[in-house]
Amino acid sequence: MRYLLTLSTDSPAPAESIQRYTVELIRAGVLLVGEVLADDECTRVELTFGGPRTDAELQPASPVRPAAVWIVQTSDRAEAVEWARRLPLGRGRVEVRRILTGAADT
Repeated sequence: MRYLLTLSTDSPAPAESIQRYTVELIRAGVLLVGEVLADDECTRVELTFGGPRTDAELQPASPVRPAAVWIVQTSDRAEAVEWARRLPLGRGRVEVRRILTGAADT
């Protein structure tokens, strides 16, 4: 199963920690995609079906911001959660979401 791991933090994520973690995922053979997100470029698009659409620039001072994302291939949710727990950061949050790709995944 594929899972999206999204790291959010209220402080800049140390590049070395992110890099070491990504290398661990590669060595274990579970990493499909890994990306660090730009801290200074974020736009939120608010969608209301049948109503107006608005864009809101998010300021870098937002308390919690997404910092990095990974897509991993694991045998189950528990393994994906274990990988999320291994992230070597003192502060932050990692969200684990299963990626559905077809009828067999539902």
